[in-house]
Amino acid sequence: MAEEQALEVRVDNVPAKKTRGVLKILVIVVLVVVVAGGAGYYFFGKTLMGGNKATVSQNHEKKKEVGPIVALEPFIINVSGNASRFVKISVAVELGNEKGVEHTKKMIPVIRDTMLTVLGSKAPEIFMDVSGRATMKKELFDGISGLFKGSDLKGVYITDIIMQ
Repeated sequence: MAEEQALEVRVDNVPAKKTRGVLKILVIVVLVVVVAGGAGYYFFGKTLMGGNKATVSQNHEKKKEVGPIVALEPFIINVSGNASRFVKISVAVELGNEKGVEHTKKMIPVIRDTMLTVLGSKAPEIFMDVSGRATMKKELFDGISGLFKGSDLKGVYITDIIMQ
C-alpha cells in the first residue's frame, strides 16, 4: 500500500508540474502580447485611428482655404512645331488676398504675354500629358510670379484644354 501511495504521488505530481509550466508560458505570452499591443497603440494609435479629429479637421480646413481666383480669357495658340494644330487653353490664377485682384486686373496684358510665351513653346504632347501639364503650370507660375509682390500669387490653374 505504501508503494501505491508513492506511485500515486509521482503520477499526480508529473501532470501538475507540466500544467504549471504550460500555465507560466501562457501567462508570459499573454503579457508579451498585451505589452506589445500597448506599445503599438502608444506609438501608432493616433495614426491608425485617424489622428485627433480636431487636428484633422483643422488641417482639412487649412487646405480648403482658397484665395480669390482671377480667370483669364482663353488662349488660342499655334502648337510649337506644327502650324496646323491649335490649342485653346483656359488659365486662372489664385491670389493670396483681395488686394491682389485689382493689381492682377491691371497686369492682365503682361500676364497674358508671359503665358503666351511659355505656352507657345510647348509641343502637342505636353498639352495632353498629365505630368507635362503639371510642369507647364509650374513654368507659368514661375513666369508670372515676378509680377506679384511677396506671396500675392498662390497658384496657377489650367481649367480647360482643347486641341485641334
